[in-house]
Amino acid sequence: MEQANTMSVVNDQGQSINIEIIDAIKIGKSKYVIVSGENSDEAHAYKEVTTHGKTEYESIGSGTEFKKVLEAYNSKHTDI
Repeated sequence: MEQANTMSVVNDQGQSINIEIIDAIKIGKSKYVIVSGENSDEAHAYKEVTTHGKTEYESIGSGTEFKKVLEAYNSKHTDI
């Protein structure tokens, strides 16, 4: 059985929660991670941003950038 790749993060309310890293995707020079809360059917995409050597992840919402990430994810995981 494959072990899920999880990490603990602090949410906007200051609570520590565990999230599962579903995938990492690179589109051009940009890197993204797709994550989901433990036992959740919902997934969220975040863009990797590095400033002064510190890497952070910012939400990309549900607009055009999200659609590009979703298309890349689907393409990567579609059996031909």
